[in-house]
This record gives sequence, C-alpha cells and structure tokens, in this order.
Amino acid sequence: MKANECMKVLAKYRGDAVVVCALGMAANEWWAVTKSEDSFYMHGGMGLASTFALGLAVAVPDTSVWVINSDGGLCMNTGTLLTEAGQQQRNMKHFVLDNQCYQTVENMPMVNQDGGDYTMMARGAGFQRAVTIDNLDDLDRKMPEIVAAPGPYFIRLRVEAEPDYQRTPPATYEGPEMKYRFGRAMEKKLGVKVFGPRGF
Repeated sequence: MKANECMKVLAKYRGDAVVVCALGMAANEWWAVTKSEDSFYMHGGMGLASTFALGLAVAVPDTSVWVINSDGGLCMNTGTLLTEAGQQQRNMKHFVLDNQCYQTVENMPMVNQDGGDYTMMARGAGFQRAVTIDNLDDLDRKMPEIVAAPGPYFIRLRVEAEPDYQRTPPATYEGPEMKYRFGRAMEKKLGVKVFGPRGF
C-alpha cells in the first residue's frame, strides 16, 4: 500500500485526535491529504516526534493524541518505545510508516531493512497492543477498533518505497509560524492557554 492512501484512511478515522508527524515523508503526505493546521510537523527533530507526542498526551490526557512516525525516525530513538510503554498513556496511538528506506534521502536502505520487526520491538518494550498492517482493506477494517481501544497502541504500517513521494514542504509556512498556528489551534480546540500575553 502507498503512504498517501494510508493517510487518507487515517484521516477518515481521525476524529478530534491531535496529530504529530515525523519529518519527511510522514509529514509531507499527511499535509498533502489533510492540509491540517492543528497537526504538528516535526521539521527539525528527527526521532523526536513520538517523544513530543507523548508529552502532549500526558499534558492533555482527555484528548486523543496520534503520532505518525517513520521507520527512520523510530530507529533514531527506539528508546521512546520503553518510555511510552512505561507511561501507559491511554490516549496515545503510535503509527509507524515502514517503507524500509530513508525515502527523504533518495531511498537509501534502512539498517537491517529485511530483518527488523518494529511490532515485535514494541511488544518487547511492553506494549500490550501492537500490530502490523500491510494492506488498505485491513487498515480500514481495523481502524475503528484501534481508535476505540485504550493506548498505548503501536501500529506498524508496511508501505511501499516511492521515489516520487511528496517532495514539497509539509506546509506553506516555516517552523516559527507553524508553532504559533499549532499553538493557537490547540488553544481553540482544547480551551487551554498555550501562549502568554506577549505571544510565547
């Protein structure tokens, strides 16, 4: 299955979830499908999308938080699985787009691309719910259960490597503006105070 097609299914079931996207293909494809300004696109912190999402999940425990991670991002910070499993945040879902390559840098192969199983790693870290999905029909069928079940929930999405993926920036605005758009969207969506009177 293709990443863009996966994103369309995820968007269909998103509801009110706050979404954090890993940099590169995950962020680009989510933006291409949703144009979502109440999602956070991790431009400059490879490997930290799930850590950022976990912090959000802890801060707003009554709000569903999704992280759309990449296999490259997860490999840079596999320790996040232990932290997530230890925190047991019931409002967090961790999706990983696994295309077995660093697509952002010309499809360079992932380390141990044929031997690594991120779902088994998540289970070993302590996730009680961890699945691999490799086709759109299964994804569409399983999403209602994934959405309804308590987290932490790890979902590995096996997608094709695509040389012609979305190469445009994940949004038409840069990091500082994204921070303020996202923060103001959270203030409106969640009724919380993100910025002080001087804007930070």
